[in-house]
Amino acid sequence: MIKMKYRLLTIAVLLLFATTSTLAGNLKPRHIPIKPESSSIRVGFDSRHVEVKFIDDADIGLESKGIPSDRSGVLLKTTEARSILAAVSDAGGTWMRMTIDNEVLIDQLRTNAQTNLKREIADLNNYFILEVPDGIQTEQWLDALNALPEVEIALAMPLPAPLPLPGDYESEQGYLGAPPGGIGAWGAYTGGNGGGCIRVVVCDFEYSWNLDHNDIMASYNELIPDGMTPSDPFSDDNHGTAVLGVMGSFNNGWGTTGASHGAIYWAAPTYLDGAWQLGTSLTHVLSKVYYRPGAVFLIEQQFKGPNWSEGSDDGLIPVEWWESWYNTIITCIGNGVTIVECAGNGWEDLDDPVYNTGHAPFLPANHSGAIIVGAGAVPGGSDTDRSRLWFSNWGSRVDVQGWGENVVTTGYSDRYSGNGKDYWYTATFGGTSSAGPTVASAAAILQSIYMEQGGCTPYGYGTPLTPAQVLSILTSTGSPQQAGTYPVTENIGPRPNLTAAIPAMPDNFGACCREGVCTIETEAGCTHFYDPGVYQGDYTTCDPNPCPTGCCIAPSVGDLDQGGGDLGFNYDGADLSIMINGLFIDPTNGWDGICLDEADVDFSAPARPVTDPLTIDGADLSLLIDALFIAPTHYLKNCDGTDNY
Repeated sequence: MIKMKYRLLTIAVLLLFATTSTLAGNLKPRHIPIKPESSSIRVGFDSRHVEVKFIDDADIGLESKGIPSDRSGVLLKTTEARSILAAVSDAGGTWMRMTIDNEVLIDQLRTNAQTNLKREIADLNNYFILEVPDGIQTEQWLDALNALPEVEIALAMPLPAPLPLPGDYESEQGYLGAPPGGIGAWGAYTGGNGGGCIRVVVCDFEYSWNLDHNDIMASYNELIPDGMTPSDPFSDDNHGTAVLGVMGSFNNGWGTTGASHGAIYWAAPTYLDGAWQLGTSLTHVLSKVYYRPGAVFLIEQQFKGPNWSEGSDDGLIPVEWWESWYNTIITCIGNGVTIVECAGNGWEDLDDPVYNTGHAPFLPANHSGAIIVGAGAVPGGSDTDRSRLWFSNWGSRVDVQGWGENVVTTGYSDRYSGNGKDYWYTATFGGTSSAGPTVASAAAILQSIYMEQGGCTPYGYGTPLTPAQVLSILTSTGSPQQAGTYPVTENIGPRPNLTAAIPAMPDNFGACCREGVCTIETEAGCTHFYDPGVYQGDYTTCDPNPCPTGCCIAPSVGDLDQGGGDLGFNYDGADLSIMINGLFIDPTNGWDGICLDEADVDFSAPARPVTDPLTIDGADLSLLIDALFIAPTHYLKNCDGTDNY
């Protein structure tokens, strides 16, 4: 009878609290975990901390006694629910939210992510952490909570995996050098591309930092969630120090120089109040950074997967295997943050069917949007350059590779041990731990240069690349993986190649109208309060109102051959047809400010500064079109809207 009552209640709950995203349709459904018939806590999981996810869109809060309750007055009202929650409280169990307390902001971030990604996003407000006191059989609490229909899933939280130690290699900072050996970081800074004017935020999520090291600097205290205490589960201060050094050590003429040293660095602790709380840390930092364009999050930790062997690195996999963290990662990406995630040193094929269960994050259909990074051999290293190192996880879900050995950076002391630990350096940092920060640096440099296209003024920068664009550019332009001891079919992706990636970025300009004058600039510069205009989009004409006297045409600079030929005015019939169609015939593309008898189509007008002017008027171009393309003018309308045939 009890089971039947719970089944009926479950159906009622699901009908009442069907998410708005599901009701709206058009969103890719998210995975809903299957509750276990009975709970057990495996080695590598925390018997003192339980993660509880209530169903999406339920209005769950903590009442004055710290007990979860439904503020709508509908859920958690049965005798069984009240009894379980009261028993937990009476036994000394304490509840806290996984996310920050600003529920309105978390709801907005969820809405942003659903809008941007067109997929259902888990309600992060409904994740809670239950601290279990000593002497309690945690499995019994898990079973009792999972019996409630209001609970989506209750699980023992994972314990942090030990961070891998450096390999036994020696080299110098070749990862900064020219491709294909390095990622091209030096060229990005010295090739006239900027790379440091717009300082994007790069946040390292882990622990084991020495933030007093004299060659690094990172914000820390403000990244600790209010009321929580961080600690280091391994009492180490080298791993995080080495990671920050790869990316951000100072360009000061001594020590090492970070690959993206112009960025702003944050160090976000993930071991909080004695538990591994990556989701808490991610949402806390997201709440501080979502309004700062171009941010990059690096997740350095690994997760003990289903093939993990106790006492070794075998079976360690990316952290998004844990579903609540996968959901949090997607929320971050849906709010414009680029996530770089280490593939892990577990020697695992992520395409193995063992990983196709649950939310199956490594299947292409479930791609979180994070950039997963494998570890590759390096020039002069232990195997063929850009081949998979033996320990690196591989598979179709691994996007790119970074230097997995011979990385010179801050910490550990094998390269330099004088003057105390604040001056230590290593030449042996490796694994996916060193690969991750080289890729995060590449992402940060791309974002910085892309936003700098509008110039280095307080407001003259453009919108950032989307996380999907960063991923696409790095994978499509990288230096290809090579075969070594292991074949290229064991995929770890290409090594980033900024020399090729920077030219592959899309333009970041558009038309800006100010009092009838039209200029080409970035959206941020156009709309800034200092001198606001009306932004019309990428290389489009200005609407006749508010710019009645001007129209914006793409500057005739560089390669005007639509087919990708040599620089110059190398038009053939197909090229001109493409341009004519875009300018005149197909106004749905946004070229709605020009019509058949437009007088001024002068590319060299003062409001449109160019280096190679092409001066032509509408009448001349109309005759040229007619002659080349057999009187296509019947497709055009006159400026008064009447047909021209």
